[in-house]
Amino acid sequence: MILKINWKPNYILVFKADEVCAILPIVNTGKAWVSLPHFSYGGMLLKHGEKPFPVEKIIEMISDNEHGYYRIDAKELISDNSITSKKIFIRSLEESALVNAVKSEKVTSVIKLPNSSEIMMEMLSSNLRRKIKKAEASDIMIKIGGKELINDFYKVYSKNIYRLNSLNYGISFFNDLIDSWNYGSANFFVAYADEKPIGAAMLLSYRGFYENAFFATNPEARKYYVSDFLHWEMINNCIKQKSTHHSPITIHHSPFTTHYSIYSFGRSTISSGVYKYKNHWPVTNYPLYNYLNFPDFRKNNWLLNIWAKLPFAITKPLGAKLVKHIY
Repeated sequence: MILKINWKPNYILVFKADEVCAILPIVNTGKAWVSLPHFSYGGMLLKHGEKPFPVEKIIEMISDNEHGYYRIDAKELISDNSITSKKIFIRSLEESALVNAVKSEKVTSVIKLPNSSEIMMEMLSSNLRRKIKKAEASDIMIKIGGKELINDFYKVYSKNIYRLNSLNYGISFFNDLIDSWNYGSANFFVAYADEKPIGAAMLLSYRGFYENAFFATNPEARKYYVSDFLHWEMINNCIKQKSTHHSPITIHHSPFTTHYSIYSFGRSTISSGVYKYKNHWPVTNYPLYNYLNFPDFRKNNWLLNIWAKLPFAITKPLGAKLVKHIY
């Protein structure tokens, strides 16, 4: 997935005796080297039993201006001289896949998908089933589609991001994302009350991995249980896709080491309200590990306080211009 923002992809193959023992997919954003090949997770893929190689050493060996495939002999990575001035940010589900990885405050929450919606419904608590059935019986309507829903999705998403005091992506980002997503499905889910969008999400898939990549609701949606309804519709959609046209995913050297499909709620901070909400569902939580060799300005409270004081009319266009500088 390469969006129209001139990010330069690189695929570094590390060889031992003419056999690949490690792969590092990484993107040069112009600001930093970031491993985000799919969804929220990246990192180094290792052959079984292989120890991780120093990322700093690898990055020093490839060009800032050229992109593509690189072949590196493992013998060249034995040196302890692994200091680099280049900025690197890698997020991984597997601690052992990165040298000097640090366990973050976030986890990713996933559900192993059963073979039918009926079985999935039985896995839910009685309270969650009640909320979903109440939403289904209401006048709430959910539309599933592509770019024809992007404006309604963005109305909900941009307002929700503003309430969270975060930087929003521009609508062009989502246009590029849905246009360039070639290896799975990409759909918007929008919930309406009286023809007004009050909840919205974007569901992306790669083989058997489905992630709720973007999710937002308006405050008035809470009384309709729109969050539960949207997640349920996305999970149903995943189960239908699972039974029709893909083989389940196998991700080696990660928590997902068996053949099954999963629905991911995405990342959240442990003990936060979002984390507690996700854990009302039958999820398994997996820790995330970060390698970051430069200060993360997103944790500067004084910047967040300034941003929170700006009106929506300013943050909406400004956020879209600033967000690309995060990495």
